[in-house]
Amino acid sequence: MDNVLVIGSILIIDDENINAETMMDILEDVNYHVVLAANANQAKTIIKDQSFDLVMMDVWMPGQDGMSLLEEWTQADFSTPIVMMSGHAEHQDVVKAIKFGAVDFLKKPLHDFLPLIRKILSEQVLEKSRYNVNNIEFNVPLKEARNIFEVQYFNHHLKENNHNIAKVAAFAGLERTTLYRKLKDLGIDKK
Repeated sequence: MDNVLVIGSILIIDDENINAETMMDILEDVNYHVVLAANANQAKTIIKDQSFDLVMMDVWMPGQDGMSLLEEWTQADFSTPIVMMSGHAEHQDVVKAIKFGAVDFLKKPLHDFLPLIRKILSEQVLEKSRYNVNNIEFNVPLKEARNIFEVQYFNHHLKENNHNIAKVAAFAGLERTTLYRKLKDLGIDKK
């Protein structure tokens, strides 16, 4: 997957199948690509072949736990943002995770985690926005290619119009409420 610009690709590492599948359903409903791993070994295998914009990882798993995998990846200069999750976390776990390089720590059961995911991924989009339309990989599903284009399109027009939503909506031929919803789904900061 060299030079493939995939926005919103998330790896969820969690041995609790119901939790992982619920998260996947929620994220896929708003057009993110999600891959599941049930343990650290599966995650390591997946990471060898695919790149992700975000990793969401449970702390307590059989075999290698999430905290030691976080530490291992941090020491190996793993650059993908990692959000740790736990239903049994104590304050020292949160501090340790952040110290090891996690960008955030969520308490299970997860409620309203989409704003955090959008924030993290919009930061990734801004980082990748230096690409132009010519860098879209045509060997990805249409939905992913469309999302890549739309992120670039709206970021460009927001910048050109000093983030004036009314002007961008008129130019794009959209109602303002539709544009707001679209920007939110794409993880684009309206400011």
